[in-house]
Amino acid sequence: MRYYPLFLDLQARRCLVIGGGTVAERKVLSLLEAGARVAVVSPSATPRLRELAGEGKIELQQRVVQDQDLEGAALVFAATDSPEVNASSAALCRAKNIPVNVASPPEESTFIVPSAVARGELLIAVSTSGASPALSRKIRKELEERYGPEYGAFLELLGKLRKELPGQVRNEQERRRIYDAVVESDVLELLRQGRTEDAEKRLRKITGLKN
Repeated sequence: MRYYPLFLDLQARRCLVIGGGTVAERKVLSLLEAGARVAVVSPSATPRLRELAGEGKIELQQRVVQDQDLEGAALVFAATDSPEVNASSAALCRAKNIPVNVASPPEESTFIVPSAVARGELLIAVSTSGASPALSRKIRKELEERYGPEYGAFLELLGKLRKELPGQVRNEQERRRIYDAVVESDVLELLRQGRTEDAEKRLRKITGLKN
C-alpha cells in the first residue's frame, strides 16, 4: 500500500492552487467546502475563480508561481495545463516538505485525492491509489445510491446522543450498548422514510434519555 489513508482538518489553513483552469477551479471549490483559506496563482483564471476573488473568498494572483507563494501552505495543488510547470512546482514542494497533488503527471504527487461521498458529517472515500480514476468514480456512484441523505440526518442524531449520554449514563459499557442498539435499530429506516419525528421518539425510547 503506497498511500496512507487519512482525513485532514483544513479549517482556516492556507492551501495553494497553482493553475486557473477548470481543474484548478474544482480543486478550489472542494477546498472552500472544507473551510480552507485558498490562494490561487495563475496568469489566467476562469470567470468563476475571478468571481470568488472579487467576493473575497479566495486570494488570486494572476502571474506565474514564485517560490514565496509556497510559504505557509498546508497543501499545494499543481493543476496547470503544463506538465512541466506542474512537475517543477512539485519539486519545489518536495524540497520544502509540503504535500503536493499534481494533475499531470500524477506520479509527481505526494498525495492523491480520493473520490468521496458526503452525507452531512459522514464522509466515505474511495481510492484506487491512482491506478484507475474511472473505477473510483464508478464505486463512488454506487455508494451515492447506497448511502442516501438519511445517513447525514442519522449521524447528526448520533452526534447529539454522544454529547448527551455521558451526562446521564456513567457506565461506559452501558453507553456502548446503547450506541450499538441505536445503530442496529430502525431509526435509520424511519429517517429514510422521512419520519423524522418518529425517528427521534424511537431514539429516546431506546436510550431512555429524558429530554
